[in-house]
Amino acid sequence: MKLYSHTQLSTFESCPLRYKLHYLDRIQRDMETIEAFLGNRIHETLKKCYDCAKFTKIFTLDEMLAYYDTLWQKNWHQDIVISNDDLTVEHYHNKGREMLENYYRRHYPFDQDVTIETEMRIRFALDNNGRYRLIGFIDRLARAPDGTFSINDYKTSAHLPSQHEVDNDRQLALYQIGIQNAYPDIRNVRLIWHYLAFDTALNSRRSPEALNDLANDTMKLIDRIEAMEDFLPIESELCGWCEYPDLCPCRKHHVTVEPLPVNEFLNEPGVVLVNKYAELKEQARAIEGKLEKVKEALIGYARKEQVTCIRGSDRQVRIKFEEKLKFPGKNDPGRDELENILMEAGKWQDFSQLDNNALIRAFTEGSLEEELAERVKQYASFEESASIHLSKLKDTEE
Repeated sequence: MKLYSHTQLSTFESCPLRYKLHYLDRIQRDMETIEAFLGNRIHETLKKCYDCAKFTKIFTLDEMLAYYDTLWQKNWHQDIVISNDDLTVEHYHNKGREMLENYYRRHYPFDQDVTIETEMRIRFALDNNGRYRLIGFIDRLARAPDGTFSINDYKTSAHLPSQHEVDNDRQLALYQIGIQNAYPDIRNVRLIWHYLAFDTALNSRRSPEALNDLANDTMKLIDRIEAMEDFLPIESELCGWCEYPDLCPCRKHHVTVEPLPVNEFLNEPGVVLVNKYAELKEQARAIEGKLEKVKEALIGYARKEQVTCIRGSDRQVRIKFEEKLKFPGKNDPGRDELENILMEAGKWQDFSQLDNNALIRAFTEGSLEEELAERVKQYASFEESASIHLSKLKDTEE
């Protein structure tokens, strides 16, 4: 039976192609970012701290930092990727020490609760038949004096989420489902994210109804994954941390041409075509500006001379004037009143939150009820538009 993790699900949501390459094709790349390296060392240090505290061995701050330094030196290798050119290894190493110092001072002597387990692996099913199975690792499961269990997660991210974001976070809520499946007597659970870079803890609780909705949404996501045939890439800011740029249609040309010497780079066929296209687009933009001015002059000439066909040397221009129906735009007077009329009539969804084009079609085709059409009509107006068609004289004459 296939097991899914929160990381797998998140990878699929951010980029189906990366999910396929990593989890289905199992293409392994030895790429480790400095952010991941730092996070691993922090997790290992806090695990050691709480594991020792279970046996009444309380680390001093110096002992904790010394353990962290040892882990850093032992695991460091030269292939670790640092994407931020402004930061050095020392910056990341020192930031880790700062995070640990702040955490230590806030939680010493680590007796606010009882640690049940650290790096706890859980396997659980979302359904009664065991078809939708998940696996996860809880950084620390603990029990407070009042009997509340807490699922603790350590974050070394440089982003501090809002309360709304953590209240909708999937990972720890899934872990709560797993814990309560394993220990049915546990009723009171608190989810805690320790954002170490900000010396801040964010808390959340989930109702049984919210957990049931989460389970259903997660099962639907798994169904999507298993039904998918074309795992297409999604471009985002995460692309800079992807280990498969050479296998991605969005990135592999970059990977191919970036290392080339200047003369080879400028002569590479793709580079040549893009440069030419960009040059022509610039020219087109300049021409479009001039063309628009000539069109305005032609329309002005046609109105002044009261003609709809203007002859040139071997071309002619036909100008069509017509009245077009118009309803108030988003910021126009009367917009709110028109929206209320449509809402009262139960027609709001028909026009996708008042899509003017859809409303105009319905009005002109007569598909609105007569009473509603009369009410809507008072917000309608007509504006003149003009279109231009250029043709060869000989084509017209034939």
